Amino acid sequence: MAYSRVFITGDIHGDYDIAKIDLIQEKIGKELAADPADKLLLVCGDFGMIFDARPNDWERKMQAYYHNLYDTTGIKVATCLGNHENYDRIYTGLPVTDWCGDKIRRTGRDGPGYLVNGGYYTIPMTAGAFTLLAMGGAASHDYPYRKAHVSWWPQEIPSTAMLLTALQNLKAHGGQVDRIITHTIPYSMKVKLFDHPFEDSLPNIRTVERQLQVIDDHARYTQWFAGHHHVDITVPEYQLTLLYNGVVELLARPEGKPQKA
Repeated sequence: MAYSRVFITGDIHGDYDIAKIDLIQEKIGKELAADPADKLLLVCGDFGMIFDARPNDWERKMQAYYHNLYDTTGIKVATCLGNHENYDRIYTGLPVTDWCGDKIRRTGRDGPGYLVNGGYYTIPMTAGAFTLLAMGGAASHDYPYRKAHVSWWPQEIPSTAMLLTALQNLKAHGGQVDRIITHTIPYSMKVKLFDHPFEDSLPNIRTVERQLQVIDDHARYTQWFAGHHHVDITVPEYQLTLLYNGVVELLARPEGKPQKA
């Protein structure tokens, strides 16, 4: 199986920002529907479909939406983890299956899947293939106002073991990966790009950014994609693209020279 086209976008937040997927269909829907091959949409975290304590009518509506998306356009969805996700249900309630050389947590047949933190994937395309490293998560600055395991989950901070998995996967591939997908961004990028990179001094607020900095220091990559910040900008200096409303189509062979580790 190979994907004929691959797209990437920012946070979806359940159905709050789902209009960007409708935009894909509006712009190239006839093209996609006429192409029988599967396509892939990558999401940079805060997918948000699994949030409440148990499945409800809204979640079932979202499941139906994505099944219909696949049936009408052939688009499958895979997302890295964000900070507004029900980690209890994702980690314990979803089956883990093989996908593109690593693991993914599936929400059902042809339903959206959650990439594992530290996962190293080879995404097959009809025009070639590219490798992808996933490392989701971010600290919720508003967690003191949320309820643990109800509207906030401490697992939003990846474990040290997940970071080590990412580093081991990089080492196994000579430090090389074509693209990296995360929710937030490495520490050095964040402090240079934002005037107030961290809203406060809450515990763990910088933890994921520091983890990603370790990955940045050990990886050679051509493109880094992230969400979380609700902006659409590309920073060539860092080979970084932050996505929110934007949707980018990915080529099988990334353009540009790899970022040196």
